[in-house]
Amino acid sequence: MEKRNHKLLRVMVVASSSTQRAALAETMTRTLGERAHITSAAQFSQERLMVTGSELLIAELDSPAAAGNMLRFLHDAGGNVGAIALIDDPDAAWVRKALSASINAILARDASSDDLLLAVQAAEAGLVLLHPTSAHRLFPEPFPLTPDGSTQEELTGREGQVLRLVSQGLGTKEIAARLAISEHTVKFHISSILGKMNVTSRTEAVSLGIRHGLIPI
Repeated sequence: MEKRNHKLLRVMVVASSSTQRAALAETMTRTLGERAHITSAAQFSQERLMVTGSELLIAELDSPAAAGNMLRFLHDAGGNVGAIALIDDPDAAWVRKALSASINAILARDASSDDLLLAVQAAEAGLVLLHPTSAHRLFPEPFPLTPDGSTQEELTGREGQVLRLVSQGLGTKEIAARLAISEHTVKFHISSILGKMNVTSRTEAVSLGIRHGLIPI
């Protein structure tokens, strides 16, 4: 999905129950405000996608059947729509298929408004955002070390900077100001750091970073 500026974003929300649809549509309306037009549907439909002109699909997947239906829908869409999946504990096989189907984000069903906004921005920028759980499904091995003690999947220079600032107790806003980048970019870096280090929190990342010599003490 190509990035679009100053244009109304048309979003289709899909969830199996009316309660889920209403809640998700309300959340997205609050999150995106006037920059988006939100429609909803009980099931995946190429026809409804075309009728509404939707560019982004956000689906709450509460069953294996729903998860499978989303993959088939994306395959038929041929990469012409951005996609965000809200799913709890997806298995590695499904995550791999979803990424092959050009999905832009995989988040937990209880994702916060901030997480959803980050996922929308990833879709608009053509990026991929994974919840740490999904990343761990793909890379289950502990954070590996080479014989000389360095990491096999090294952090980038910017990620190293972010990790060291996290270790100093700085929050997202403070890190963004220190590095002259946006808060959302900081969140992207932290998500990448957690995935590479196979941890689920900043505290764990700092602890592991100290043990592996990534953070000077």
